[in-house]
Amino acid sequence: MDATQTAQTLVRSVMRAFCSTQEILIIEALVTHSALRDDDLAYLMKINLKDLHKHCASLRDARFLVVHTRPEVQAGKTRPINRTYYYIDYRQTIDAIKWRVYKTDKDMQSIAKPQDENKEYSCPRCKAQWTQMEVLDSVGAEGFVCQRCGSLLARSKEREAPGHQQLSRMNNQFKFMTDMLQEVDKVVVPECNFDKAIAVARPIVREAIHEVLASIPVDTTLNKPSAVKGLANTGPKTMSVIITDGTDEQENIESRKRKERLLRENALPIWMTESSVLTKSKFAENEEEEDGAPAKRVKLETADPGIDLDLPTSAGIKVEGDDDDDDLEFEDVV
Repeated sequence: MDATQTAQTLVRSVMRAFCSTQEILIIEALVTHSALRDDDLAYLMKINLKDLHKHCASLRDARFLVVHTRPEVQAGKTRPINRTYYYIDYRQTIDAIKWRVYKTDKDMQSIAKPQDENKEYSCPRCKAQWTQMEVLDSVGAEGFVCQRCGSLLARSKEREAPGHQQLSRMNNQFKFMTDMLQEVDKVVVPECNFDKAIAVARPIVREAIHEVLASIPVDTTLNKPSAVKGLANTGPKTMSVIITDGTDEQENIESRKRKERLLRENALPIWMTESSVLTKSKFAENEEEEDGAPAKRVKLETADPGIDLDLPTSAGIKVEGDDDDDDLEFEDVV
């Protein structure tokens, strides 16, 4: 018996031991035909697709079969439709069986009670059970007495706890699986995928009244779009990266010129950076620019000695700072 037949025997035995009749028939059909489409499997099972998908979903969750979908085009039609196929990945199924056996064994071990918790003495009258530690202080003339009714206790026969009984029964029931798992571990189970399964699939022979149109699988690699529809691929075809240490003198000069040009182009106009309202200092600067000489200040004297006006020379009568006429004064006639 080769590795594939050993794996198939293990899967069939586990299905017959723990699964329903419909699920057993589905696995039997997949073992026989290697891979089946959902409508072909429903034809063999004599059930509708809805019930078939429900049973296959539970088997898929238990890792007993694999679901594969591919687009196909029927004869006389141009639009492809997705068709569902089922097949068995034996490596995955064997791993699932090992995990179930291990998990069940651990759960049963947690339920089993330790051996030292067995009740060693029982009362024949009230049916109470006691351990030896509990009856050490209840000793009568003939032996230990019951703390509840005072009757003489009888020593119980050696027996296993209920948890250990369940663990032993489970080991006996799982023995066929553990033995076959050991045989499977001695061989290498071949890898199984959809392409290998469909290549060796046994065809379904339908009756004339149940014939369906033949379908052809679509090669999805040919029609795979390279970009999103409606967008042109205008990006750069190639890209080069040049790494330098920054010591090139010509590059530094060009970079400095480029920064200066950007500063000039982005500079704000003067009417935004300076105020258009004339102040005293700006008025003096304008006078200096017009006369080409330092602006002279004039002193206007009025009849009131307490009022002293300081004006530029354009309004003036008394000029201060003139080297020729330092003592010249004009009086304003009021």
